[in-house]
Amino acid sequence: MDDLATRTGISKRTIYRYFRSKEEIIVAVMEDLMHGIEKDTRMAVEASEHPVDKITGAIGVVLRNIRQIQPLALHDVQKHFPQLWERVEQFRAEKIQQIFEELLAGDGQDCFRKVNPKIFTAALLACIRAVVNPNFIMENNLSPEETIRSLFDLFLNGITMEKTELNH
Repeated sequence: MDDLATRTGISKRTIYRYFRSKEEIIVAVMEDLMHGIEKDTRMAVEASEHPVDKITGAIGVVLRNIRQIQPLALHDVQKHFPQLWERVEQFRAEKIQQIFEELLAGDGQDCFRKVNPKIFTAALLACIRAVVNPNFIMENNLSPEETIRSLFDLFLNGITMEKTELNH
């Protein structure tokens, strides 16, 4: 709390006026981050007509937001706040499932190979849980951005008819 008060220039007393504990602060920060990602992802998906652009736009939103968080901070959330980490996992699973199932099922532009949307999203979510997690990222000396970009490049180019670059 001392470090937070010093960095923000706000007294601990003022911080405790709005938050009863460190856990409340961490929960508020993570919920704000998830809300922002949800809103910005929705806007990115709605801003484009082309299915691949919708996906790359959504991934770009995640990449811009993940840059703000150090892998060690996510590791601490995962380790010390398992209920919050489960909410993060549930949030990303719901959003990914929603976006990909809608796009794959409703691909009227023949951008994607004919794959079962349920199988694709289940495989993608399993890979995300295995690879886009603090332990894997730190053990393999990766950045969250590099990990996300590589994983989605693999999946996106595995389902598209032509090679598609992630430019976000």
